[in-house]
Amino acid sequence: MLGGEQVVEENRGAAEEVNQSQAVIQDENSEVQVDEGSTVEGKGGVRHGAFTAMGLHFSVIKMVQSFILWVGHEEASMNTISTALSLPSRPPSSSRILGTQEWTTLLAQKLAGKTKHQVFIFADELEPDEVPMCEKIIFQKLNQSPALFLTTS
Repeated sequence: MLGGEQVVEENRGAAEEVNQSQAVIQDENSEVQVDEGSTVEGKGGVRHGAFTAMGLHFSVIKMVQSFILWVGHEEASMNTISTALSLPSRPPSSSRILGTQEWTTLLAQKLAGKTKHQVFIFADELEPDEVPMCEKIIFQKLNQSPALFLTTS
């Protein structure tokens, strides 16, 4: 296979994983108790919000057509960074920039696909059994409070 064709095939496979994972998260009927959190308006439309659930801390910095999401056991720090960009007519493209938490790349890709925003994930080390609950919490909060994450322009 040529390089470009290989990338397309890898992105196609990743998109199928994203769709399957979103279906699993959305099919679960039980809701997780997520606190209301807080939001602070910054300059230039930047908004910071934070919430906690199931012993995890979440922090969102919303910008124009993008957001940064922190996930961890403690307040935000910079251990692992992953990003994903939503592409027109293609699966989201993602990459881990720093760190070893592989699950963050797939989560960034799922969020970019759902929100059509560029997504940056900063993460603390989570146990493998905490990752599905973390994703469920994030998508639940995204559905309940989209303004915390998304801009319209």
